Amino acid sequence: MHDGPFRQRLKREFESRRAANARYSLRAFARFLGTDHATLSQVLRGKRNVPRLRIRGWCERLGMGPEETAVYCGATHPPDHRMAEALNIIGEPVHWQIIQLCNSAEFRADSRWIAARAGCSTDFVNLAVTRLLRLGLLEMRDPARWSTVSAASEREFRATALARVNTHG
Repeated sequence: MHDGPFRQRLKREFESRRAANARYSLRAFARFLGTDHATLSQVLRGKRNVPRLRIRGWCERLGMGPEETAVYCGATHPPDHRMAEALNIIGEPVHWQIIQLCNSAEFRADSRWIAARAGCSTDFVNLAVTRLLRLGLLEMRDPARWSTVSAASEREFRATALARVNTHG
């Protein structure tokens, strides 16, 4: 089963909630998802696969849109090219970070500068930029200024990105 991206999404969500409230527990997160804490613990540690029948419900409880839910549900099968592209877009926060940075006043069209702010390697930024360009989510009109799709939130960006994956394949 190819549930690594969904597992990572669950981990990021749990870590985000713990960052906002240091007392937020795994049991509380499991209650929120409507599952047993032992099962969730095993899933997050990679000791157990994400229960396929739970993915849709967990996505709904986490407030994911239908496009993102469909990607995670589809990812339980070996991914094809489009599925891999979609998983990269929604699974790697650097794509949204690049969009945000491009729209900031201090933006510099430099992979090293972006990598330093996104907390990842220059190679990783270059792969993400290439993906964003390929999907038409980013344009380099001149060397110093890049233009991006309009998205008010990360959720809106993901929905737009997934729609582009489906049309550009």
